[in-house]
Amino acid sequence: MAVDRLPDGKWQLTLHDLEPVSVHRLTSDKLHIILAPSCAEAPAAVGAPPRAPDPIQIDTAARTVAIDGRQIDIPRLEFDLLAHLVLHPRRAFTRQQLMAAVWPDCRSSDRTVDVHIARLRRRLGPGRRKLITTVFGIGYKYLPIP
Repeated sequence: MAVDRLPDGKWQLTLHDLEPVSVHRLTSDKLHIILAPSCAEAPAAVGAPPRAPDPIQIDTAARTVAIDGRQIDIPRLEFDLLAHLVLHPRRAFTRQQLMAAVWPDCRSSDRTVDVHIARLRRRLGPGRRKLITTVFGIGYKYLPIP
């Protein structure tokens, strides 16, 4: 990642092997950007067993979601939440961490996360809803293989 000041006084952010997941303007001079590794497949280790494809594919540039190869429509806030979880598999996040990462300027209750998780699970359907697991006493995490 490189940040350069342009001759006109603006700033240029160059991302190498990173894609923006979401961009939120906090104030006129502050921007909150969530970055993640690009969707390009990393080469498999020599001798490692082939990895099963992830059931949920996130294209952060096109802001699309595909489940088992079938593209679904998803609202912006739910996309941001799902993208954050999928791009950080197996990592447990508290509700506060998810609020800060996905909705940094939101002053709602932490239960907002619960509502959006429930909606996401319904959209994923009965066969894939368990991919987003509840970590009791903590929050949520994404497990690519339930």
